[in-house]
Amino acid sequence: MPLLNNISLKKFNNSFIFYLLQVGFLSLWISPFIVSLTTFFSLVYVVLTFNNYSDKRVKVVCYLSFIILLTHLASMGIYGASDTLVSKLLLVVGFIALLSSSFLVFDAKKNHLILFSLVISGIVFVINIYAITNYLVHKAHYDALLLQSKSIPIPNMHHIHFGIINACILFLLLGLLVQKKIPKIWHRNLAKFMLVVIAISFHILSSRTGLLSFYVGAFVSVIAYSIQKRSYSILLYSFLSIIITLGLSVQYSDSFRNKIKNSLEDYNSWGKGDEINHKSMGMRIEASTMAIHVIKAYPFGVGIEKKEQALQAMYVKKNTPLDLENRIGPHNQFLDYGMKFGWIGIGILLIFFISLIPLIQNASFPMLGISVVFLVALFFESLFERQTSIFTFCMFIPLFYSLFGFGSVIMNKK
Repeated sequence: MPLLNNISLKKFNNSFIFYLLQVGFLSLWISPFIVSLTTFFSLVYVVLTFNNYSDKRVKVVCYLSFIILLTHLASMGIYGASDTLVSKLLLVVGFIALLSSSFLVFDAKKNHLILFSLVISGIVFVINIYAITNYLVHKAHYDALLLQSKSIPIPNMHHIHFGIINACILFLLLGLLVQKKIPKIWHRNLAKFMLVVIAISFHILSSRTGLLSFYVGAFVSVIAYSIQKRSYSILLYSFLSIIITLGLSVQYSDSFRNKIKNSLEDYNSWGKGDEINHKSMGMRIEASTMAIHVIKAYPFGVGIEKKEQALQAMYVKKNTPLDLENRIGPHNQFLDYGMKFGWIGIGILLIFFISLIPLIQNASFPMLGISVVFLVALFFESLFERQTSIFTFCMFIPLFYSLFGFGSVIMNKK
């Protein structure tokens, strides 16, 4: 009887966290509190069940995420506690909890992951429809803003994070359809419909970071999939599809064209003094240059609390052409960690991503694609500094591993 009670309790815990993750994902657009509550229960779940998990590859990834926490604790020990440091520490604790719990619960609920995938795709589909409708109603206004490095607004979410979420969903639906993992015909038709609509919306709404991350991930995963299947025709047709998609976007999407025009203006401003002011990429390149100077000056970092102070001081020291209001951070997670924790921080982050390689090797192309999406995005946005992007990363990486790992039991039953 005690054994049966333990089994029942374990199944309840698995189901509770499984459905809570769906609620947490929806709450990214609704309530940060519910996202935090999801994170808390995920932490409790990990503490109670992590020792029962057997996949050594996954355990290495989770243990390395714990080392990131130790880096933050060391910073607290050296520089003292502060509200900023405590908030960053809580984000890292949430990162560990969500990443570990997602690996655990998706492994336990593999037979339910198709419906889970369709549910979260449906959520993103609805958000896209809402944002596209708003864009079309105010089209002239937003098209003009895009030429000024502004964005089309997404409800209760930064457009860069939404672009990355859209990229993840596209890989998710593509992977499910290409790998023939959706058993029911009407589910497949629904997935195809959502894929088309989200793909169109993605090219209209997405940030340049989201687009670049997706296409780099697409190129890399297509090459890997072609090699795996030993088929040059897959490579050819995939590249032609990518070229046609980009061509249609340029031809029919005003917002896509305006992003290209704005990017070209940004590029032409590089190296021309104060012309980089109010140019998004030009400002980021200048910020990245300043961050590199900070890392060179402080190879062991300056700590979380003094990072901004050190960066602003470097702007002054190097006589930056940027106006005071435009002296932003580098929007690069590696440089951000480098300023805070020095080369040790950069090394830990690199080792964490290297630890994903065994998972990628043990899975098909969507796992590689999604990993590249996040890796590229980290060079253009400090994803691990925001609750939204932490939740996104910690849910999608385990989900893709459970869905597309070679040990997956999810197959299309004809």
